[in-house]
Amino acid sequence: MSNLTHSKTYPWALTGIFAAVHLVITLIPYSIAVAGTGEITFGLISAPIVGFLLGPFFGVIAVFIGSIIALFINPSIALIGPFTAIATAAGAFAAGVMRTKWRLLVPIFYILAMDLFLFSPIGVYIPYFIMFHFVVFILSIAFFMPGLSKKLIEPLMLDKNFNRVTGIVSLWLLSIVAVTLDNVVGGTIGAYYFSLLGAPPEALAAGFALGIPLIPIERLLGSVVVALVLIALAEVLARADFGLPLSRVGHYELLELSEEEI
Repeated sequence: MSNLTHSKTYPWALTGIFAAVHLVITLIPYSIAVAGTGEITFGLISAPIVGFLLGPFFGVIAVFIGSIIALFINPSIALIGPFTAIATAAGAFAAGVMRTKWRLLVPIFYILAMDLFLFSPIGVYIPYFIMFHFVVFILSIAFFMPGLSKKLIEPLMLDKNFNRVTGIVSLWLLSIVAVTLDNVVGGTIGAYYFSLLGAPPEALAAGFALGIPLIPIERLLGSVVVALVLIALAEVLARADFGLPLSRVGHYELLELSEEEI
């Protein structure tokens, strides 16, 4: 690779490029929001992909910048006002940090988000809103189970021995965990955000309840699209080092995992 890829400014240049890519994709509608007004966009799909490629630092910054600019261009996608970008960035963070030794932060964030929702003004009315999120949280634990975790984590390292079979399973699990963390963070923020705006708890809970049967469909479809893109990218990246910040051990955040950590 060129010396350019070893420059400290190189990952920041990539951050700007991927922020622009995420911005464009975010402006494409994905589905209509049920609780509240506005649109959910394909940004929920591009965010985990950017996070996977650039990592939990550069990836999150790229997604946050792209999301904020998109909110100004199309305010209808600001489902929870300016906080919408935080939920989207959570998806990027999950996809990126799962490739590092700090992946334990993902289930921790799930627990925090679900607990905060239950303690929100509407949590007592619809505690079952987080039922699907809890199921995905359980799936995320697979990355920490003895014997199974190593098989799931190894494909994420993108080495030359990338196994397509285990890679498909691993990348889909990463995808569903990422897009669902986006949703539970957004739902939790929304529960407080709309309450502070004066929405009656009962009416707000009823609005959230309408989305419960749609969330699994929406997130499962999104995870499949993310996984298909990541599988294609992983097979290419496993065979060549394109100088992406998180594409190889020793580059920025991607650290080699010891047996103890796995």
